[in-house]
Amino acid sequence: MRRTPISAQADRTESRSASITVIDPSPLSLLALAGVLDAEGWKCVCGRNNDMAVAALDMGPQDLFVFDVGDDAAAVLDTLAAIRSREEYEKVPAVLLAESQWAGLEKQIESLPVTRCLFKPIDPPSLVAVVQQLLWMPGLVEAHRRRGSRPSRPGWVNL
Repeated sequence: MRRTPISAQADRTESRSASITVIDPSPLSLLALAGVLDAEGWKCVCGRNNDMAVAALDMGPQDLFVFDVGDDAAAVLDTLAAIRSREEYEKVPAVLLAESQWAGLEKQIESLPVTRCLFKPIDPPSLVAVVQQLLWMPGLVEAHRRRGSRPSRPGWVNL
């Protein structure tokens, strides 16, 4: 078993101070999601319904939202729109976690700023990679997605 040296672990957790709101109606999956993010050094505010996501805004600045879509993708998208209606959260990144029954949701959210959709089962390293990408430079990620989708020359991708 490979172990990360303690000094490397300390560097990793000190460099991450983002606050992530995790919303999931299932208590076990909420704990698992928050546990993965907490193990990476991010602060987590947890809730079991969409109203709690809006309430989390009063608990201090939130840097990213992770929503389990559950049975109502429309309610999650409405909640995200309500959060983004506040000026300071206009472009807050979000990750939507969905069952396969919501296939096509990724197409619906394409027009939303810095929003990603992952389908279950979720691989923890994949979730961490998406969160890192969204927290690092959300504006750059959005611009890259728009420009990088169609190469200007065959065989080349604009970064």
